[in-house]
Amino acid sequence: MSPAESSHDVLVIGGGPAGSCAAARLRQHGLRVLVAEKCAFPRFHIGESLLPAGNRVLAEIGALEKVAAGGFIPKFGAEFHRADGSQAKKVVFREGLVPGLDRAFQVERARFDALLLDHARALGAEVRMETTVRSLEREGAGYRAVLADGGGEQAVTVPWVIDATGRETCLMSEQKRALEPSPFPKRMAVFSHFHGVARAAGPAGGNIVVVRLDGGWFWSIPIDAERTSVGVVTTVAGFRAAGLSPEAFFQRAVAAAPKLRELLGRATPTMGFHVTSDYSYFRRELAQERLLLAGDAAGFFDPIFSSGVYLATWSGKAAADLVARAHAGGRDLTPRERRAYTRTVKGHARVFQGLIEAFYDEDAFDVFMTDPVPCDISRGLISIVAGHARLTWPLWWRFRAFLLICRLQRHWKIVRRPAAPATAAVGEPVAG
Repeated sequence: MSPAESSHDVLVIGGGPAGSCAAARLRQHGLRVLVAEKCAFPRFHIGESLLPAGNRVLAEIGALEKVAAGGFIPKFGAEFHRADGSQAKKVVFREGLVPGLDRAFQVERARFDALLLDHARALGAEVRMETTVRSLEREGAGYRAVLADGGGEQAVTVPWVIDATGRETCLMSEQKRALEPSPFPKRMAVFSHFHGVARAAGPAGGNIVVVRLDGGWFWSIPIDAERTSVGVVTTVAGFRAAGLSPEAFFQRAVAAAPKLRELLGRATPTMGFHVTSDYSYFRRELAQERLLLAGDAAGFFDPIFSSGVYLATWSGKAAADLVARAHAGGRDLTPRERRAYTRTVKGHARVFQGLIEAFYDEDAFDVFMTDPVPCDISRGLISIVAGHARLTWPLWWRFRAFLLICRLQRHWKIVRRPAAPATAAVGEPVAG
């Protein structure tokens, strides 16, 4: 079979947030874009909590007004709790150091992802649903891709490829096999959607609620007036050692934590329990001469600070801008450009990595939960938790000071952890 004559400048593989943002941005640059998405939309996906910093990306690609009009729950902050109910910390985004990061959205990903892909289509991207990329090979000054759908296979040639396939490994290459050493143990999540999860009154009811457990944590994310996404993150080793079904593991974690019993005592699941894993990995090289990895295809860290969708949309736009600049010059990406893209994407991710490491460290978490954190650090931390991963000087010194205090906390108790309640109210376990 001979390749079809190319009528596209860029093949974007994957129609999730990274692929949709890349496609929309490429169309803004005037490039001809083909998006190949293996699923039919709308489709279920986890990762419903967005960050305020992501609004800037959505605004740049022209999608923010559509998202704001989509009926999604506004998210003005986040709440962190100890499982025994002894301590709580509320993060209010508008109190951060960086202006313009006052809110985000809690989204049903099926609708949100479809909205972004429809936006790329409206800008002129060709979108082929239920289409897989069977193979991808370098050919001349571009790539030859074999696409498969219900009607058979077709080979196309394109000058550029953006791989936004997420955590899927069906389209592997030597580039994607080369991984950075993971700083975290293998983790996984068990989750479902529920009716009847307790929420705060007023605007705070849209906050994400995080409950820290020994070796893991729970999320509670309101996605509409009735439904709440709830999941437990744990290590793969811990889950296997428990020898329980996903639902039984979830139920046991709820029963053991007073704060979770408070939230879920009257909740009932609206669907079965799902499992997802591979929460900590990053490819070593994110860009070749004419192929870039974006979103989860490039890497992903633990979702504790809801960085996944932000990094996906941001890297999708960054990859598109880089492709457009090189395409206009009729050239490959230079080694310097490839290194800069890899370094910048990983630099954003490493800011969240620092927060994640602090969350899982007992001493550092004591510092994080202190309100306010010593040395005028809190306002900077709020902006970083809101997704501002480009560390300007006012954020950089506060973040470095926070990490330093976390290290000192191991030797000198700069802050004190509150005592656990003498007795804890026992609520009903979540209904099965």
